[in-house]
Amino acid sequence: MLSSLNLPDRQGPAPKTLGQLPHSQLTQHGPDDIVDALHAWCFALPNISNENSRISVPGSRALILEDGVAGNHAAFMIGREFAHIHPKPDNGSMHLVLPTEDVAEIKRTGWGEDHYLVSQGQWPVGLVMIFSPRDENELSTVKQIVGRSYEFATGTQAPV
Repeated sequence: MLSSLNLPDRQGPAPKTLGQLPHSQLTQHGPDDIVDALHAWCFALPNISNENSRISVPGSRALILEDGVAGNHAAFMIGREFAHIHPKPDNGSMHLVLPTEDVAEIKRTGWGEDHYLVSQGQWPVGLVMIFSPRDENELSTVKQIVGRSYEFATGTQAPV
């Protein structure tokens, strides 16, 4: 079993989200430089391809575990996609899959919420929306969360 993420509380109220498909974040988006840094970090992870998401809105960039690399089927949304980052206007929020034991901490500390399909009982617990990072400190925490999703998908820790 993985240890707790030990996430700090996200400051301020939760952003408004759309309680339907496409499940999206409507307010509190991060600035372009922070979202660009999130993209750069995510797509520098070992054995990850930057591709169009096969399950999200057009323009979403998916973290795809490369073929031939061992992966955990339970961590994938579709194919070998375990996370994707949403484009503008939903700038920088993302959906990703986490071990079920991490979901309560994500929600309790305010970093995200269950995907709409999870809330409707149409998808297993673990698929969450992580809110767009608004500054460097939040970016650091979101990287930690993405790193846990990467570890869940690959069985290896993300490099810091």
